[in-house]
Amino acid sequence: MNSSISHIVFLTPGFAVSENDSVTIPALQVYLMALRKALPQAKLTLIPFQYPFTNKKYNWNGIDVIPLNGCNKKSRKIATWYTSYKLLQKIHLETPFTVIHSFWIGECSLIGQLFARQKNISHIVTAMGQDVFKNSYIKFIHEKHSKVVTLSKHHQSELYKNYGLKSEIIPWGIDTDSFPKIKDAKIDILGVGSLNSIKNYPFFIDVIKKVVEKRPDLNVEIIGSGNESSKIRSLIKSHNLNEHITLTGELSRDSVLQKMSMSKILLHTSKYESFGYVFSEALYSGMRIVSFDVGVSQKLPEWKVCNSEESFVANCLNLLSNENPERKRVLLYDTDFTLKAYLTLYHE
Repeated sequence: MNSSISHIVFLTPGFAVSENDSVTIPALQVYLMALRKALPQAKLTLIPFQYPFTNKKYNWNGIDVIPLNGCNKKSRKIATWYTSYKLLQKIHLETPFTVIHSFWIGECSLIGQLFARQKNISHIVTAMGQDVFKNSYIKFIHEKHSKVVTLSKHHQSELYKNYGLKSEIIPWGIDTDSFPKIKDAKIDILGVGSLNSIKNYPFFIDVIKKVVEKRPDLNVEIIGSGNESSKIRSLIKSHNLNEHITLTGELSRDSVLQKMSMSKILLHTSKYESFGYVFSEALYSGMRIVSFDVGVSQKLPEWKVCNSEESFVANCLNLLSNENPERKRVLLYDTDFTLKAYLTLYHE
């Protein structure tokens, strides 16, 4: 099956600035590294429209990356689109490709579909998050010319409910070889995610405040950075939780997995996730999860789905009451699962 794929071009708003950057869209990085291994003879080219903030071509784990340096500036948008289209023409002339894979329904999918339609080649577009909500680009996506992928049942249903656009679900898989050994749990509750309004950390702090009333020795860490860092620090201070909650800032992915390997519970208070890669990472690290019914949430003994602050608090306390729980790995999806699904689409 794979022998017929000679060249795939990927379009994305942003990508890792180097092989040392493990925090920029980790799910995409894991997938592309697995694809590189699965198709050793194929040429893979990736074009980031906005980030990194450079126009210098570089190689990332055997993949040619050609950044357009749009810098997330509206004033550069049309010029970036023009440059991307001319670049696709040049690449296709030099080394023809049969598949364009765009990430996010946005400017990348717009250019990807336009070029693919004119050249009669396959176009895959993966919705990645909140692009399934209010989005002026979705009207340009046609099922006849693009195969649309979403990441979970929640994600798929939102896209169809809002725009009547059908999609195939392909969840992100994890690279099981990248996980450290499960260690003694020194962290009771771990939070992982950007410190922004979407992740709902004020609610997280409120839950911890009530859990501490019953567990005065509680040890909590939050991994991430963002524009609400100061607000969250103030909330921690005002609730007298400085002795219980540590803000680590942004960590490398390897460091995050190390933290997970020694943590009991992932407390995830975001009210929306398209998938939630952190869920898969936490379960395979031997953690329990307490969250809303978002992303790829599933009915598992290790996963407590909640709908109120009271249920969040109660489930955290119940899980912590078992002082010596068996911490075993739970695998939702691995990279082989994701690869097989996308390779099938690439060949259709």
